[in-house]
Amino acid sequence: MTGVSTRQHALHLYEEDTVLATTAASFLEPAFPNEQAVIAIATRPHLAAIEQRFRTSGHDVDGARRTGRYLALDAEKLLPKLMHNGLPSKRAFDSIIAGPVSALAGEYGHVRAFGEVVNLLWREGKRTAALKLEDLWNELLGYQPLSVICGYRLRTVGGREGERVDDIVATHDAFLGNDALSG
Repeated sequence: MTGVSTRQHALHLYEEDTVLATTAASFLEPAFPNEQAVIAIATRPHLAAIEQRFRTSGHDVDGARRTGRYLALDAEKLLPKLMHNGLPSKRAFDSIIAGPVSALAGEYGHVRAFGEVVNLLWREGKRTAALKLEDLWNELLGYQPLSVICGYRLRTVGGREGERVDDIVATHDAFLGNDALSG
């Protein structure tokens, strides 16, 4: 996964949490030796698993956090801060996500990010809000050197509104796989 373009918005559909952690960590890890910035926006258990994989690979997570090169955000705490009237607020997104991405890109040249707030929205039945958040990420990708991967649990997106899965796919320019299909 090291051959990521300067700007990429990738989708990963997963069943198993361990596969998500492995995929997210593999996507983010190349930033460490290349002195790039890393942002992980995940649930606390997923953040812990991703960081454990970083450490197992010999990356100095704590050092990167201290220097500001690694930013870990709890997706469940972040979600309500992004929302206004049931939809992600551009103003909140710009403040909470785009601002730090811009600062990190200015200092480190490129940012690699993982996010699963969209999955939380989708799981709550807020499909329009999830797609709006994907659009905000795409807008940010238009002017920042950023590679981002979004994780969606397959059983979350395959529910009664499964036809909207095409909408999720359409907001991304790369597909990193589906562990249910590959395993």
